Amino acid sequence: MRHHTRWVIGLAAVVVTVLLGSGTSGHTAIASRFTYNEHLFPIFERQCGSCHVEGGVAPMSLLTYSEAYPWTQSIREEVLGLRMPPWKAEDGFGDFANGHVLPAHEMDMILEWSSGGYPQGPRDLTPTAVAPTADWTLGTPTMELTWPEPFEIDAATSETVRYFVLPTDLGADRWVTGVDVIPGSRAVVRHVAIYVDTTGQARAADEADAGVGFATGFQGEQPIAVWWPGQSAVKLDAVGYALPAGADIVVRVLYKKTWITEGQAFVDQTRVGLHLTEDGVGTIGHTVMSSPEQPNGRELVFSHTLEQDVDLLGLLPELELEVIELKVEGVRPDGSREPLLLIREPDTGWPTRYWFDSPHSLPRGSRVEVTAILRPGAKRETVPSLFAEDAPVRLLLEYSTGAGAVN
Repeated sequence: MRHHTRWVIGLAAVVVTVLLGSGTSGHTAIASRFTYNEHLFPIFERQCGSCHVEGGVAPMSLLTYSEAYPWTQSIREEVLGLRMPPWKAEDGFGDFANGHVLPAHEMDMILEWSSGGYPQGPRDLTPTAVAPTADWTLGTPTMELTWPEPFEIDAATSETVRYFVLPTDLGADRWVTGVDVIPGSRAVVRHVAIYVDTTGQARAADEADAGVGFATGFQGEQPIAVWWPGQSAVKLDAVGYALPAGADIVVRVLYKKTWITEGQAFVDQTRVGLHLTEDGVGTIGHTVMSSPEQPNGRELVFSHTLEQDVDLLGLLPELELEVIELKVEGVRPDGSREPLLLIREPDTGWPTRYWFDSPHSLPRGSRVEVTAILRPGAKRETVPSLFAEDAPVRLLLEYSTGAGAVN
């Protein structure tokens, strides 16, 4: 279902809210058919529980009634604004293997519950959240890596980026077909990017820093994986990232506290699981597109012409400006257009990789065209690039030149 359809449903819910009364202070009549214990808990656990759990990266848990009901106003606003769960891609304008969209019927249930008195439901049906596990979402990896000792985030640090070098010690070339991440400290691990380094620059930066890992001195060409809480990991089939013999894995971690965890110290030793193959699968190539420095009015439009036939596998945008809409299209030599990605109100703080359900085959001479519509008065805010580029809007294209597939 497309986001504009969800907006229609949301608008109807607003009307219901107005008729029933939307205040969360004072007495609110119970007008909801849905209760937390019977209906809302399963949604919150499945859609929100990876972040909104005790000890998670979000500032509040939603996995007990007493934790959830004080936030009913915020829950309603975030769902109506399509900000939660944090998946920005417009449904139907490109289809994605790692999509995380709240279905319309679940959105309806949340809105009716939050505006209709937010009943708890039968006490004998009080649910118990499943304890978080340290299981790999893609199954047992070929290789598990972590840094040799925990990294400490001291009480005075609110946000920091740290790099860690993980030697693979492989004696022969491999291909990476999947990457899994298990954060060591779920409360502060906000975003993880993973690179392959054959240059030795990461090792040199690590040796020059007295602490665990290092802060600066590495510029990876492209991340082979990005991870954030709640994401759906993807395992590739007929293609992979080249991992030459002797190469290092470099892990970039963004640590960020919330108002709940400010002033606390944490230690982290995140684990990375690599799924490898020795078979000669297709190697993923990449191109980074960069926008002009200055917009034309409120638009930044830029494109890249493909010099060979490609199967486009995924996209990873980065933005340093507040953008109302980011649209990516494939333009074939005959002028026909293929929708690839449409994002409303993209968040500069959550760089997300969008994996297509099926590769988009574009012939030589096609263009990938990007249009970014800026918010009025948008000011540029420097965001450290995941792929060593400096432009207001950046887009990583990932493709193969043969048949590619995603499981």
